[in-house]
Amino acid sequence: MSYMATRFLYLFFFLNSASILLHGSRSHSLGTSTSKTTKRNSMMLNSFSSSDDDYDNLFPNGTGIVRADFPSDFLFGAITSAMKHEGAELEDGKSLNIWDQYARNVTGATLDGLIPGECGDSYHQYSEDHDLVAGLGMNAYRMSIAWSRIYPNSTHLVNDIAIEHYNKVIDDALEKGLEIFVTLWTQDHPHYIDETYMGPLNYTFVEDFVIYANTCFAAFGDRVKYWITFDEPNDYAGLGYATNQNPPGRCTTGIENYGKCWEGDSGTEPYIVRHHLLLAHAETAHLYKTRYQESQNGSIGIALWHRWFEPLTNTSSDLAASQRATDFLLGWFLDPIFYGDYPASMKEYAGDGLPELSSEESAKVKGSVDFIGLNVITAFYVYEYDFYEEDYPNTTCYYLDPKAAMTGERDNVSIGVGNHDYAVPWIIRKTLEYIKYKYHNFPSYITQTGEWNHI
Repeated sequence: MSYMATRFLYLFFFLNSASILLHGSRSHSLGTSTSKTTKRNSMMLNSFSSSDDDYDNLFPNGTGIVRADFPSDFLFGAITSAMKHEGAELEDGKSLNIWDQYARNVTGATLDGLIPGECGDSYHQYSEDHDLVAGLGMNAYRMSIAWSRIYPNSTHLVNDIAIEHYNKVIDDALEKGLEIFVTLWTQDHPHYIDETYMGPLNYTFVEDFVIYANTCFAAFGDRVKYWITFDEPNDYAGLGYATNQNPPGRCTTGIENYGKCWEGDSGTEPYIVRHHLLLAHAETAHLYKTRYQESQNGSIGIALWHRWFEPLTNTSSDLAASQRATDFLLGWFLDPIFYGDYPASMKEYAGDGLPELSSEESAKVKGSVDFIGLNVITAFYVYEYDFYEEDYPNTTCYYLDPKAAMTGERDNVSIGVGNHDYAVPWIIRKTLEYIKYKYHNFPSYITQTGEWNHI
C-alpha cells in the first residue's frame, strides 16, 4: 500500500469496513489496530471472556452479531506493520528500508508527504497498542519485524538491541492474552539490499532473506506459533515493478495510469521478482519445518493481497477473464504451493516473461505452507479486453497480460461503497469458498480486510 498517515485505526465489523482475524476449524481471519495517542477509557481485557456484553465494541452499528455466534476458539485480531507504524526510523541502530528511502526521494510517494519514520510510534507505545487490542475484546495480534532493525547493514551482524526490543514486544503481547502472528516482511526490506544488488530482482535476495528469517526463528520462535514469511508479495511485485506507486518504482513508461519510471521492464521484472519472492518463501519454510517446527511447535504461512474479480456478465469470455485475473493475482503463488507449478493461463498469456520452476524448486515450493493468509480488500467487475490490440501494441506489461479489464459499476450500480477500493462485504464468503474448492479447504486466515481511514 502506498499511503502513509500519522495514525491508522482499522476496525472490522461484518457489515461495515473492517479488520478481523478469523479463526475457526478451517477458515480463520486477522484484523488491524494501531497506536493511538489519545487517552483511553475503554475496558482492558487480559483474557478472552465468553460474555457477549464484553464485546459490544467488536460489533457496533446494529449488526446483531454477538460473540456467541462464533466458536469459542475463533480469533479476532488486530494488525500493525513495522514500516507503517513503528516510527523511530533510525533509532537503536535501524537503517533505512526501501519505503524510508522512496518516500524521501519521490514526490507524491505518500498521500500526505510524510515519511514512514513520522508515522505512528508503536516502537515506544507497543504496550499501549496491546492494551487497545485487548480492550476491543480481541484475542490475537499480528505484528511485523523490521528487517532493517535486525540487520541494519550488509555485514550480516545482528543488531542485539533490535532482538531485545522485539523480545519485549512479544512478551508484552503474550502477557495480555494475545495470540501472536509475526510477519517477517511487509514490503520493507533494507534499502542497502536494493542499492547493492537490486533487491528481489537478484537471487541473492533469497539467500539474505533466509539468513534474516533464521535469526528470527532462533530468537523468537519459542513463543511465536504463527509465522508469516511475506505480506502481499503478489501486490508488491506489480506495484513496485510495473508502476511508480511503490518502491523501487521501476516500470515501462508510457502505459496510462502506471506512471513514469526512470527505468524498468513491466513485461518481465514483476515475474522475476515474484519468482524470487516465492523461492524465498519456500526456502524459509523449508528451514523452519526442518530445523525449528518440531521443537517450537509452530506453523508458517504466507499472506496474499486479494481483490475479488466478479465477471461483469455471464458470458464465457468474461467468466474466463475473471479466472485469469484471479490466476495472475492469487494463483501465481497458490498454484505452485498446492500444485507445484504456475497456472496454465499465466503460462499461456505471460509467455516467455514467466520464469519456469525447476523440478527441485517445484518440490520445495509445493506444500510450503501450514496455512494461507488472505488480505481480502476489495472487488471489481471484470470483462475480457485485449489491451495490446486496442491500446498498447508495442509493449508488454504484467497488468495487461491477463487481457482482463476492470470496472466498479454494472448497469450504473457500484459494486460496493467507495470510489476505488470499494467496501464489498460479500467477497469474504466468496473468497473462502474459492479457497475451499480450488485449494482443498486448506486452513486459511483473513489476515487483513477493510478500508483505511485517517483518524
